Amino acid sequence: MTTVGSPPSTLREALRHDTDKQAWVNWLFSRVAPRYDLGNDIMSAGWHSKWKDRLVDLADIRPDHRVLDLACGTGDVTWRVAKRAHRGEVIGSDINPDMMRHAEPKRPPGVDNVSFVQADAGDLPFADASFDRVTCVYAGRGFPDWPAVVGEVHRVLKPSGQFWNLDFARPPNRVWDSVYRRWMTVSGAALGAALHGDPVTYMYIPASMKAYKGQRWLDNELANAGFETNLYETMACLMAFNQGIKAP
Repeated sequence: MTTVGSPPSTLREALRHDTDKQAWVNWLFSRVAPRYDLGNDIMSAGWHSKWKDRLVDLADIRPDHRVLDLACGTGDVTWRVAKRAHRGEVIGSDINPDMMRHAEPKRPPGVDNVSFVQADAGDLPFADASFDRVTCVYAGRGFPDWPAVVGEVHRVLKPSGQFWNLDFARPPNRVWDSVYRRWMTVSGAALGAALHGDPVTYMYIPASMKAYKGQRWLDNELANAGFETNLYETMACLMAFNQGIKAP
């Protein structure tokens, strides 16, 4: 387990890219890894499981598919995907080894087609056109360079392969957007203090939501990278599902 000391910079500096954003994100997730799943359960009142199930349903994963779960964290989506691609291969990839250490203990008995690989989402160690699906859940706001990630996803997908991204949405109504983020700020501060003795720990979520350009911007980035795109929004604009289909 990595020893987690003081953050390498302030959150504001990281989100403005005044400092190395990846270093700050690495520090944060190494810190929260042991209680990450519990934090998700509390902050979403258990709804995060339903949103993840919905993503896997939308992705139409077949039994023989090869799937990459990008920025897999503790493997919640990786193991969901494995149930669908039970004759194929599933790889969970994350830049943070501390998070992935909490994924392996979730391995169901007899499941041997899942592996975990430490990798930077913007520089993937996988061959061109080698995956049928790529999934990514609640991670995009932490990427220092989204266009580089989209380019890598496009590279590793097979012709007609699909990329599915789930993240917090940016509601088009500014008042609702502001109320939504303020609630996340208050609840995140309370949760960070309760679980980690530091209210700043979960302030990353509302702060990164504010800095995130949103699902419509990502849809445009996917189109620029050569994807055919469709935007799915659910849960009263609280969650956004972005789909990118690689041209055949």
